Amino acid sequence: MATEITLPSNLHYPITIVQLICQSGSEVQKNAPLFSYRYKTKVTQTIDINEEVEVDAELLASFDSPMEGTLGDWLIKEGDVIESSGLVAVSVSEPCTHAVQYAGMCALCGKDLTHRDYSGYNEAARADVQMFHKSKGLAVSMTEAERIEKTTTMALLTSGKLILVVDLDQTVIHTTVDPIIGEWKRNPDDPHYDAVKDVHSFCLQDGSNSQGYWYYVKVRPGLEEFLERISKKYELHIYTMATKSYAAAIAKIIDPTGKYFADRVLSRDESGNLEQKNLKRLFPVDTSLVVIIDDRGDVWKWSANLIKVVPFEFFVGIGDINSGFLPKQQDVKATGATTSGGTIAMPQEDKPVGKSSLSGDREDTELANIESSLMRVHDAYYTEYREYQKKKESQVVNKRKRKRPGDWREGLPDIKVIMPRIKQSVLDGVVILMSGTVPLGANLDSVDVVIWARSFGAKVVDTLAFDVTHLVAERTGTKKVHQATKFKGIHIVSPAWLYRCLSSWTHVDESDYVLAVSPNNAWEAESDSSSDFDLDDSDLDVASEAENDVFDAVVDDDGVVESIIPEKQSQDEEMDDGAVVVAEEPVVLPEQESETVEQAEESDESEA
Repeated sequence: MATEITLPSNLHYPITIVQLICQSGSEVQKNAPLFSYRYKTKVTQTIDINEEVEVDAELLASFDSPMEGTLGDWLIKEGDVIESSGLVAVSVSEPCTHAVQYAGMCALCGKDLTHRDYSGYNEAARADVQMFHKSKGLAVSMTEAERIEKTTTMALLTSGKLILVVDLDQTVIHTTVDPIIGEWKRNPDDPHYDAVKDVHSFCLQDGSNSQGYWYYVKVRPGLEEFLERISKKYELHIYTMATKSYAAAIAKIIDPTGKYFADRVLSRDESGNLEQKNLKRLFPVDTSLVVIIDDRGDVWKWSANLIKVVPFEFFVGIGDINSGFLPKQQDVKATGATTSGGTIAMPQEDKPVGKSSLSGDREDTELANIESSLMRVHDAYYTEYREYQKKKESQVVNKRKRKRPGDWREGLPDIKVIMPRIKQSVLDGVVILMSGTVPLGANLDSVDVVIWARSFGAKVVDTLAFDVTHLVAERTGTKKVHQATKFKGIHIVSPAWLYRCLSSWTHVDESDYVLAVSPNNAWEAESDSSSDFDLDDSDLDVASEAENDVFDAVVDDDGVVESIIPEKQSQDEEMDDGAVVVAEEPVVLPEQESETVEQAEESDESEA
């Protein structure tokens, strides 16, 4: 394969080509002169014993070959004036391009590539793409990476598959190092035995402790069946923030024969980053076939390839054991405690294991939701791919036309386009206000559940306005809830409704998640104690805050409040002292104002 030799930036430009020393087709050695050139510069000249001056001079130099091989056709000629770097001078067909390297050596020819000479040319840098799971030292060139990915992509398209990258902790398993779990497992008479009898356990050795540490792993319900079905549509990869030894132990539990993941397991030991995950680590050229499932969106920077998963929490209060550093022996031994990202929390007898903190007493069905979503994505992708094939077959191919590198991807469907399009339609037209669910003063743009909801097409706001369609509240005693009861068009629902929509990729009916709010329910005043949440929800963008005003909402086809009309009170009904008399005309929203100005002027009435 021919390698182009590009003129570097360290020459004294402009340069003038004097002579092409080597002819096309000749064999050249590394550091052999290829061409000579002249350039102008300033030199120091002594004109007296104690006097030096700088004068203009024209010097002659040669450019040496950074590699060995057979010289191709020259793209420059004698007499050319070259103003800047970046120009391709000639190509060289090398006996080895060193496109695959391991630990500083070429994996193809065995040459030591760590040696650097005066030319400054770094052969090790020719293969700087790490795209393999288990080997941190194995790297390839970008050209080789593209060739590998093209081969992989074509094989997947032929078999009708996509790629699924699977996180471990709190996505498909939950782990603790709490020794009390081991005690429960060993004692059939313990009241917790039935809950933990199918919990797996393994021990990992540590250099400072010959006895090692014991880990207890609960597999998410339905995982084996999920992997069996989904592996028919996806090639499966593991990508975890855990250590290599931990990842290998978990893989042995969930895939003991290697049927699903084989050796496609990437841990933090190989990824090179303890804080972020990046698809480029495995797929440096093309991620158009890749889907991710992970309980955390932040570590992926909310990638368009991501399916955010409701976390699996079997051991109450543990969290993700690998969200921080793994616990030291003294933490466990001294306290008998469990760990969550380095934070110690004592187990409590009144907190039963085996219950998901997000799904209450109901069985965890998240894998069924994930499978449904993955199948939708797969069907959408291959529907587009079949259209792509038909279009490609119908085109007249000009065989004489030389294709540019990378043309094989042109026109192919892309998960980064398909999946957001599906998700955006789920909550399109929904405007959400949250109460008691987001820390007071938090920037909505950085709150996970807000980012998650927006990825499904919802608009999330921080004040109650006429276009709000849903108030998602933890409890009924907040001012936002009190005010929202005045709008019959606003759904006042628990956070479970939102999580259900996001998990199932459907606009779930609100009736099962409505918060029962008494019409005379009093809202809680903000307490003197410092609270992270919006107890009084004081920001309100509503025309009236009267305690007893009740409004009918005029809602459009998309469920958006267009205007509000106060309910008529009975002639015989006495009004409260604090009641506010409101005109019976609809309150006009700002976007409707321009349409009603003329009528308002004719009737000589002021805007409500």
